[in-house]
This record gives sequence, structure tokens and C-alpha cells, in this order.
Amino acid sequence: MVPMLEIGRLTVRYGGVTALDAVGLTAGPGEVVGLIGPNGAGKSTLFDCVTRRRAPDEGVIRFAGHDVLARPPHQVAGCGIARTFQHPAVFPGLSVRENVMTGAYRFAPAGFWRAAFARDGERRLRAHADRVLDLFGLLGLGDHPAAGLPYGVLKRVEIARAVAAEPTLLLLDEPAGGLGPEEAAALAGLIRDLHRATGMTVVVVEHHMEFVLGLCGRIVCLDLGHKIADGPAHVVRRDPAVIAACLGAR
Repeated sequence: MVPMLEIGRLTVRYGGVTALDAVGLTAGPGEVVGLIGPNGAGKSTLFDCVTRRRAPDEGVIRFAGHDVLARPPHQVAGCGIARTFQHPAVFPGLSVRENVMTGAYRFAPAGFWRAAFARDGERRLRAHADRVLDLFGLLGLGDHPAAGLPYGVLKRVEIARAVAAEPTLLLLDEPAGGLGPEEAAALAGLIRDLHRATGMTVVVVEHHMEFVLGLCGRIVCLDLGHKIADGPAHVVRRDPAVIAACLGAR
């Protein structure tokens, strides 16, 4: 079976610092993989490479068998990859609904902005966005400006926007960051439900170990740009090297 995501010997250097050193990672169709490690381990850099925000110095990245690095950045979302960021990257001047509509632009055959000003195109995009907002419990905030919303709500808005693209590969960068225990548990349940309903492949970067363990069957751990563990969640969580890296004991 062809992996949904296949990364081989990925290397990224920033001047004299090697952020990723020949890192490999795979995620099969429908798999939920956790990517953990201390700050500066290279987790977000890996996501940046997959989504073409950053060009690696070496390595290969394949999505469903196709060379991601051969695609221009603007084609990545259109091929079925969506991501979120550590800090919610929403459009503060748009409403919650409009933010989610931007995630669905690839379903507008004439392009998002042209379709948004065409009556039928706007109606379709709004209906699609409202279905996603309803899944995330955000429908009542559809007309509310994104600016000024609580951090936890903005996290859900950003994930909803990514889900609106109906990706086959969803990359979540610290989705539980800044959330309280109840908010994090509710979000984990929502992601589980979405995964069951869609079968999408999900890779989750997260420091919140209980969140990761509740979602992911397999965990990959990075430390200082190196992969130090890759295996079943219940095994990796007990790995002495992982414990040392994540707890800061050297």
C-alpha cells in the first residue's frame, strides 16, 4: 500500500544550524500519527516542508506517491493537503464563516474570489462552510468577526477552515496548545469523530501527551532535528530517550 505521506532523509539547515537531519517519516492511509519532541526539535519545520512553505536542503517528500517538492506551493492545498499553525492564523477582518469559506476555495471552479461574488458560487460556499461550522459547534458565531474571539475558539476556527478543504492529509500543529483540559478533551473527541467519518490521514504535532495518546496509534519523536523514536504510542511513551528529551533530562 502506498503511504499517504512519505518523507525520506529530510534535511533543513539554517546557516550553521541543522533543524532537520536526514529525518524519515511515513503515515499510511487513514492513520493518525503523533509527532512529538521538545521546542526546537524540528516539528513545525517538517510541516513547513510538506506544505512547501520551506524548501528542504535535501530529501524527498511524497504525498500519495507523488513528489510534493515538484509542485509549486500554491498547488499543495489543491492536491489534498491542509494544515494549521501553532498560533491561529485567521483573517481577523473576516467573519468566522468567511474564514472557513476561504478553506473551501478549491471547490469553486472559477476561483474563490470570483465565485464569492457570484450568487450561486457564494451560496454553495456558504452552505459548505456552515456544515463545517456546525460540526465544530461554531455555527452560532458564523457572522461574528474573528477579531477578538477567545483563543480556544480561534483554534477551532482554524481547524474548521482546514477541514473545509476536505483534505486527505491533515497536518495539525499544536491544536491543543493554550487550551484548558476540558477544551482539549472536546477537541480530541471532535478530531476522532472527523477521522472516523472521513478516513483522512492526520499528523498531529503536540506537546500535550495525553492529547496525543488519546488520538494517535503511532508516535514519532524528534529531538534536535533527529528522529529518536518511531512506534506504537504505548511503546514510545516509555522510551527512555523520549522521556529524557521531552522532560529535558539529558
